[in-house]
Amino acid sequence: DHFKRHRNNGEKDQIMIRGNHEAIISHEEFDAVSELLRQRGDEKGVKKGNSKYQKRYPFSGKIICSECGSHFKRRIHSCGGSQYIAWCCSMHIHDISKCSMRFIREDDIHQAFITMINKLIFGHGFILKPLLKSLRSFKYSENLTQILELEQKLEENMERSRVLTNLLTKGYLSSSLFSAQSNELRAEAAMLKEKKKALSRSVNSGMTAVSEVEQLLKWASKTDTIESFDEAIFSRYVESIIVYSQEELGFKLKCGLTLKERLVS
Repeated sequence: DHFKRHRNNGEKDQIMIRGNHEAIISHEEFDAVSELLRQRGDEKGVKKGNSKYQKRYPFSGKIICSECGSHFKRRIHSCGGSQYIAWCCSMHIHDISKCSMRFIREDDIHQAFITMINKLIFGHGFILKPLLKSLRSFKYSENLTQILELEQKLEENMERSRVLTNLLTKGYLSSSLFSAQSNELRAEAAMLKEKKKALSRSVNSGMTAVSEVEQLLKWASKTDTIESFDEAIFSRYVESIIVYSQEELGFKLKCGLTLKERLVS
């Protein structure tokens, strides 16, 4: 079958003849490009077969350079005929003059995580319990009272705005005076909203930290030390990894703790 019919927007059938026109690129070139894209996809964790068309590795988007703040990228390095996975600062890759941070091996990160989490499991009593006690002692009620006071001030601000609008509508207030006072009220409202947001973030962050420490403490108190890297444990409790050098990094936990660990190659 060398042709097929193609209907275009309700028009008459058109004949599409295969092989009748010169190809834009050859089949060999197309296959070569496809293979190159596949190789790049493997390096970046991109896989076909799902809606997002991308598989993210456990460390993707989670390793941060302490020198420039950029995220690390996954790369394949070669040494003595063998290959290994390394994570490199994207800024260092782009311009070495802007960041001197060198790469770290993935297996070194794995070992550092194992050491860190085992220390946490072993010492949960004198690491996590005091932290939980401190977080629970914070007086969130004071922040909540301030939030309620700010909400009351915002309501009063809105009421004054309505009064101004009524006075303008009835002709009791000049447009210039209305504009000046309205601007003052808007500025005041913006300031009150920012204060309320900051207090709300503080309360939410504190309550989240309490919950995260509680869950981490419960898990650590019932878990034996681990012998190999566990992706599920890492994803559950680690928010990010901060790279200080090729010899040291820090695991920033979701509960707020940042635990430093030496890299041992």
